[in-house]
Amino acid sequence: MGHFNSFVRIPLLVIRQAIAPLPRIEPFESEVLELRVWPNDVDFNLHLNNSRFLSVMDYGRVHLLARGGILKLILKARWAPVVGAVWITYRRSLPIWASYELTTRLACWDDRWFYFEQIFTGKEGLAATGWVKGALLKPAGNTSGGGAVVPQDVMDLVQPGIVSPPVPEMIQILNGLTREKLQRSTQRDDSKGENSE
Repeated sequence: MGHFNSFVRIPLLVIRQAIAPLPRIEPFESEVLELRVWPNDVDFNLHLNNSRFLSVMDYGRVHLLARGGILKLILKARWAPVVGAVWITYRRSLPIWASYELTTRLACWDDRWFYFEQIFTGKEGLAATGWVKGALLKPAGNTSGGGAVVPQDVMDLVQPGIVSPPVPEMIQILNGLTREKLQRSTQRDDSKGENSE
């Protein structure tokens, strides 16, 4: 289903938006999808594979962007959506054939990143909860200098004057841990390069 989401489900959603757009929702409104665990989603434990959670989250975010009016802007400007980090906690299994809901909402943004909260809920309750930070990159060779699109500029196109809620302290902590992890990995790579000379 990972490939199914990337190469079938998401492209079909984009085509549908061009033909018969989904009902519009407000920028901070949650989008709830009703889904099911199919045989190609499971691992040897016959439950939703941990990597499939991430693939389904991709679909959930694109669905939210479509309904929030952002996907249309992305396609028109040829921005490339990218993920900077995913923080996910698994609580309960979702067995094969189980139905579940994925709730996605745009929580906030800063000068570079959008932050999304995504929650999986099954028959027994919370299955997983995650945060995703993503950015929109300008197309290569863009005359405005390339790099990331400023999230506030995007949201002003959706709803002029809209203001982001404060970035939650938890997200600030996770960002700090991510930076530390990247710095340590870079230092490790540098030290390997020095030892090989």
